[in-house]
Amino acid sequence: MHFLAHYYTELPANNPLFVAALAIPDLTPRFTKIYNSILVKHAKPDDENLQQIHNGIVQHLEGDKWFHNSPLFKLQMTNAIERFLEAGLKRDKLRLSVIGHIAVEMMIDRQIMLNNETICTQYYSLLENADETILTSYFNLFVLENEKKDFFRSFKFYKQKRFLFLFNELENIVFGLDKVYGSVTKTAFTATEKEKFLAALHNIDNDMRYSWQEILNQ
Repeated sequence: MHFLAHYYTELPANNPLFVAALAIPDLTPRFTKIYNSILVKHAKPDDENLQQIHNGIVQHLEGDKWFHNSPLFKLQMTNAIERFLEAGLKRDKLRLSVIGHIAVEMMIDRQIMLNNETICTQYYSLLENADETILTSYFNLFVLENEKKDFFRSFKFYKQKRFLFLFNELENIVFGLDKVYGSVTKTAFTATEKEKFLAALHNIDNDMRYSWQEILNQ
């Protein structure tokens, strides 16, 4: 799941530390490996605030587990790849399964935002109210100095840009796909590929307009 979907599936959760922690695994490189090698071996923190952070991280990982194994998510991924191929994008040049995975997640966030922008507003408000000294204490508890630096660097940028609001324009999702894919493959989409992705996303948008809630509510 992408950022807003993680929050949406936990509603009516409204603890700022819990909501901020939902984003920790995606804003901190290699965090799942850190969780499996370090955090999972320790007992839950005694402090209630630190428990909120720990619970948010666990819920993120559990949410991704059921979501990525969902038949409905896999169906949407297959449909997205088909839309990419229909638009003229090539499997031999692009890892369309990777892009399809990311695209479906981003498009679900888009549908949440389009259907109820207030949810997105509330989400960012909760992030702003998350006490960074307590978040820092969580990383310090497990001596995760590098991960702490990586998270806060990304977290500050993520809050400032409020980029989920930009998902109302499909061009911005193409931009996001290009950035994420480029960070993995060290390549960039060509101008022609961006046009083809935009055409495909218009069709994916129509496909998901009435099915996104079913994916998240299964």
